[in-house]
Amino acid sequence: MFLIDTNVFSELIRPRPNLPVVRRLLSTDPAALFACEMTRYELRFGAAIHPKSSEIWEKVEREILPLPIWLPIEERVALATADLQASLRKAGKPIDMPDVFLAATARVHDLVLVTRNVRHFQNVPDLVVENWFPAEGPES
Repeated sequence: MFLIDTNVFSELIRPRPNLPVVRRLLSTDPAALFACEMTRYELRFGAAIHPKSSEIWEKVEREILPLPIWLPIEERVALATADLQASLRKAGKPIDMPDVFLAATARVHDLVLVTRNVRHFQNVPDLVVENWFPAEGPES
């Protein structure tokens, strides 16, 4: 069971997608694909700042939003996010807010976080992370 990061979903609508990532994503049982509402925020924000905003958002709505099971940011996730960020900050290793929400969501729901940005999550305890991108890619 996987929590998919925005950078993985975005491959579906890129002009030159990473085909191994797209194949892996589309061949995974849809019942095992989850996304956090923070990812929907990131997808919408990315589309909103793009010069072809409407066109990009339509692609997101058509090709990405129907794929996963969407997990709300509910009380357990909100509290886990705050506790995780506080812990990381005390250790001098805070991470960006979208990433801490993803990490906490994955931990609360016992999901493997799938991301290209493995290093963003290296200081998060008790988090299983997978990178579906080929090893030569950045952020591996």
